[in-house]
Parts: sequence; C-alpha cells; structure tokens
Amino acid sequence: MIGIVDDNIEIADALSDWLSLLGLDATVHYSAETLLEWLQNSHAKSCGDPVNTPNLLDAAIIDINLSGINGIELAHKLRLKFPDLPLLLISALRHDEVESLGSLPVGVSFLRKPFDLGLIEDFLLQKPD
Repeated sequence: MIGIVDDNIEIADALSDWLSLLGLDATVHYSAETLLEWLQNSHAKSCGDPVNTPNLLDAAIIDINLSGINGIELAHKLRLKFPDLPLLLISALRHDEVESLGSLPVGVSFLRKPFDLGLIEDFLLQKPD
C-alpha cells in the first residue's frame, strides 16, 4: 500500500490512478492529519492480532506544501514511527521556500513538480540496501 498525501485533489487522485495501472494499491489523503488518523485507526484495528498485523504502508509520496502539518513535518513523524519506510517528498516550491519549512529527514527522497512519473516508479521499485 502506497500512501499519497497531497492537498491538490487532482494530483493525489491522478497519482493513485497511475499506481493502480502499475498494479499497486494506494491510500489517498488530502492532509497529513488524515493520513496520521488513518494509520492510528488501522493500527488500532490490527492490535488484537499482532502476528497478522500487516505493514500498513510500503512507501509514502507526500507533498511538502500542505496546510496544517506540512509534508516535512509529516515525514519526520513517519520516520520516527516507521524508520525504514521509503518516503518521497514532492513540491512545486522553490528551494529556498522548501528550506524555510524545515530540513528533510535523513534518507528522504525529493522530486520537484512537475515530475516524470518514471522517477516515482523508480523510487517505488528500488530495493533497500
């Protein structure tokens, strides 16, 4: 399951549709808060049987410029809970605007919008070292 977080509904839904064409499942969220709530609720539902607890996410694609909790803050929260989760941050912001929102967590990938979908596919198909 790939988590998609982007407050631009068209981009989030288009990414989800594209992932579906690749045979990948996605959970789409239009804010950081809704992804965190989904993770908490999904974890709570699976706590009754820890042996069969599925990995909730295989990777996450997160827009940086979100209202409320921004994408960089979300990436830090996810990195604390899921240290090995592949994270890809995306943004149309200029470099200095991204830097003003905070520093990227270690090991997080970044793509500037507009991006080549092939680069996202490469990110999702990369194997951990």
